[in-house]
Amino acid sequence: MVDKSQLLDELRLAVGSVPDYARTLPDFYRGIVHKLVSKMDQQFSVCLYTAGEANFTQAAFAGVTPCEEAVIPYGEGLHSIAAIRGEMIFEKEADKQYIIAPFYKGHQLIGLLSFQIPREFYEIGEDDLIFIQEVTNFIEANYKYYE
Repeated sequence: MVDKSQLLDELRLAVGSVPDYARTLPDFYRGIVHKLVSKMDQQFSVCLYTAGEANFTQAAFAGVTPCEEAVIPYGEGLHSIAAIRGEMIFEKEADKQYIIAPFYKGHQLIGLLSFQIPREFYEIGEDDLIFIQEVTNFIEANYKYYE
């Protein structure tokens, strides 16, 4: 079994290093999602979507299979629910777990992080949800450097 606290600490360091080399917003987004899957042996997927005028558009992806479609219209699925509520959504199914976490610039929605995690490899707990909130806060804090 994975030592969660050690894994999350390693992921914090990895994600925290992204601004050291990312020079553009797309580089920053790609770096974040690739670091999030780097310690998990490609067992799950992370997508980062940006908010547009009428839909969410996939800006970065890492993992085993695409999380969802490349473009998700507003009003469809968990992405819109997370955006409307302004908070993270966590759903479990028989074999998968889904997390959608919005991030903002002030009160304006910038985008969403979307996770698909197989239950057979990793069971999501409260510490994982706190970590994902830390990642979205990190994106919000660093976004201004890439605008």
